[in-house]
Amino acid sequence: MSQNATGAEMATGLAETQQQPRTQQQLWSVAEFAALTGVPASTLRYWDDQGLVPADRIGTGHRRYRPEHRTRVELVKMCQALGATIDDIRVILDSSDPNQRAEYARRTLPEVMVKIATLQTAAEVLRHLVQCEHRDAASCAEWMRILLDKA
Repeated sequence: MSQNATGAEMATGLAETQQQPRTQQQLWSVAEFAALTGVPASTLRYWDDQGLVPADRIGTGHRRYRPEHRTRVELVKMCQALGATIDDIRVILDSSDPNQRAEYARRTLPEVMVKIATLQTAAEVLRHLVQCEHRDAASCAEWMRILLDKA
């Protein structure tokens, strides 16, 4: 695929690549892997530099990604969703000390539970808004009830 390929051409090429089983000799470039994972190439390079998703290198020094790297990317994305820092992600994914991971989990779980509760309330409000005919939020007793019940 040329460097000047359009997004559609890249997507078509990627789809063709995905249909073929990968071997050790067939690795994804940064651009292909970015398209596959939805993570910008610049982020993949940064994660590689930080040791979060260490890419393989070919003779020219270019990064290459294997299918196993997809799992690692998904784990990093999940850690980011938790609000983990780069150092936290290293502990979660790479620490050989289970106590370090457990400490992070103990510290973070209460925050995650609060976020979940907030998102559940937001989902309930959105379900109501699908059918709500009031002109504004303040005049909708149901919307206000949902919010006040959760406060």
